[in-house]
Amino acid sequence: MKITNIRLLVLLLMLFYLGSCGFGDTKEKKVAKNQSETTSHTTEDSEVYLEADTWRSWAPPKTLSGYTLVRFVTDPFKLEGLSSANARYETGEKWIDIQLIDGSTEKGKREMRDHLGIAELERDHSNQYGYEKTLVRNGIKAKEKYLAPPAGQYLIKFMLEEQYGVSVKSNAETAEEIWAFIDALDLKGFNT
Repeated sequence: MKITNIRLLVLLLMLFYLGSCGFGDTKEKKVAKNQSETTSHTTEDSEVYLEADTWRSWAPPKTLSGYTLVRFVTDPFKLEGLSSANARYETGEKWIDIQLIDGSTEKGKREMRDHLGIAELERDHSNQYGYEKTLVRNGIKAKEKYLAPPAGQYLIKFMLEEQYGVSVKSNAETAEEIWAFIDALDLKGFNT
């Protein structure tokens, strides 16, 4: 009889603890759902809908280098003190994702700590799984990484105007194709 009472007491304490932690709190779930509804998205046959107040008044072009803009989201992280934007372009099976993070706040600096270290970074190594190297392109030092198939993806990171972290991820055929896209995007004027 004592073991049953102890089990019942432990069960009640666990339920009380879970209740006090907000487990199953529908108010939190509704807030999260409402926040996610502010992002823009498209389907294959629809127009691209941009938020009325785009991040830093920057709106990426709808088509660029044969790619079409399929998604543009401002502040995808929805964190106070962290300004960012994300754009996705596609053409056939190929895609390019661009993420911009404003490093003018402490949260921004934490999110782009990898970008901040690129200036002192010197890398140039490769193996059967891909490569990672640092390079200078149009006066900007960048880190370029490639993951061999099955991933078959490139990741390019660099700092822009010493304040913005830029990450470009793609499954394009060559890094040069991605760099040509970045050059055509002309990110240098996005925050004006």
